[in-house]
Amino acid sequence: AAFRRLAAWACMMPPPPVPDGRGMLFLMAGECALTAFIMAALIVVMCMLARRRMPWGPAAVQVMLLLVLLPGVGGALCLPRLLGAGGAGSMWPVLQGMLLCPLVTVLPLRTLLRVPASVSRTAWGLGAGTWMRVRMLWLPLLGPSLVLSACAGLGMGMLAAMVDAGAGVGT
Repeated sequence: AAFRRLAAWACMMPPPPVPDGRGMLFLMAGECALTAFIMAALIVVMCMLARRRMPWGPAAVQVMLLLVLLPGVGGALCLPRLLGAGGAGSMWPVLQGMLLCPLVTVLPLRTLLRVPASVSRTAWGLGAGTWMRVRMLWLPLLGPSLVLSACAGLGMGMLAAMVDAGAGVGT
């Protein structure tokens, strides 16, 4: 009896709304930017963790990111035109976010390289735990560059979504 009531209730539910053109544009831009932000956060955190053992590691990562920055942005914008709109239509924003990752990562990584490693060690020596160092040291130091990279990522995500809409990917 409970299953029948649940089935009747499910049949009465209206279908989920389908986003219009503008809603789809914002959805694709958000998906692209979110993919770039997640990858950038992983890269910056890994560089912060590897900084003690390999002092040259973040600098090497930054050089590699700078080498793929312009081809990545160009590839993100040209991807739907080069490969066509068929097939993996829902995967375009994710692929474009992966290509935009160097753009979002370069600014926080550059800020991280400018901060001496002794600052974190000093905070640890004075009794600051991990979360206190993140909250009181790293977020204020990385804050302006994180905001700037978020603006760049959202702007390029919107531009990539507009290129996708022009290529007929979202339709």
